[in-house]
Amino acid sequence: MAVEYVIRNGRRIEVETLESRVVPKRRQQRADPYIGCPLEWLKHILTAVKTKEQLAVAIWLHRRQAVCRSDLFTVPNDALGKDLGLSRKVKYQLLRHLETAKVIAVVRNGKHILQVRFL
Repeated sequence: MAVEYVIRNGRRIEVETLESRVVPKRRQQRADPYIGCPLEWLKHILTAVKTKEQLAVAIWLHRRQAVCRSDLFTVPNDALGKDLGLSRKVKYQLLRHLETAKVIAVVRNGKHILQVRFL
């Protein structure tokens, strides 16, 4: 704070000026542990996956659901390849594995459209 003097009615008055600055809002802290996905979800999915590639795809699926903001979401091959450098074969193996483990439901509409829902 800066101190200035102002003269009023023949008197010298000390005035403190406030600096105007915008204080950024603090991000709200999560109550539950979150590391790219909820910790409870990660514990559940760790029992279902077998390899690190499958774990990476599972976490990517969780992120994809959050980005799509829907229970039913698509899983395009090109996005998975660009984001993680993984092949569609790894994706299909994991989807088949998670479907048999009753973690996800895969909705097939014809040959090409594939949508996933977490159970």
